[in-house]
Parts: sequence; structure tokens; C-alpha cells
Amino acid sequence: MQEGKGEMAQQPERRRSARLPVPARLSGRGIGELQVCLLNLSPEGARIEQLRPLPDRALCFLDLPPALGGTSLQGEVVWSHITEYRPGPEGTSVLYFQSGLHFLMLTGEQEAQLAEALRILKAAQEG
Repeated sequence: MQEGKGEMAQQPERRRSARLPVPARLSGRGIGELQVCLLNLSPEGARIEQLRPLPDRALCFLDLPPALGGTSLQGEVVWSHITEYRPGPEGTSVLYFQSGLHFLMLTGEQEAQLAEALRILKAAQEG
């Protein structure tokens, strides 16, 4: 019998900073014309929920909701997959997808606006 077989290996945490959840009241429009729900936000990226998959490595612009400053941040899709089926109209099912975005080439102004959005989220979390 091999030592450690059957035990799950501990994976080191890959995130460099905490991801802050986005309360529904602060969520907003999303990516261009695509309606998304912003689920969490960090200095490096975001997790969103939407009604269609996004292609890996696709470049996009995430529009932060007005409650978080309304700035547009460019990013790259690093993953996208189905997360849930929910009941839809007339007995149909609606697929929901979640995607992870990594921010790219932010300007100094965008970084400052992202920092302010994260400050707002942290304050909302603390009550």
C-alpha cells in the first residue's frame, strides 16, 4: 500500500488577495450588452454569473455598477462553466454560467477606481 494513497493532497492557496463578495444591491449591468451578475471582486479579477458561456482567453470589458463607481475594466476570461439549472418560463430550464475574469492593462485611474470599489465592498461587508 502506497503512503498517502486515497488522501486528498492539500493545494496551496493561489489567490494573492481576498475576493470580496458583491451584495445584490451593489451588483449591476455587466459586460457590454451582456447582462451579468457580479459575484465577487478582487484587485486581480472578478467572478460573474451570466446566461451564456464566455470563451476562454476572450478579452472583455467589465462595467462595474454605479454603486461601485461605474468604471469599465478590461479583462480576460480565464474560465467559464455551467453552474446551475433554474426553472424558467413555461416549465423550461434556464442554464446559468459563471466565469472568472483576470484584469489586464489597467491604467492608474482604473486601478484607483477599482481600489475605491473594493473599499466600498469592504465597508458593506463590515456593516
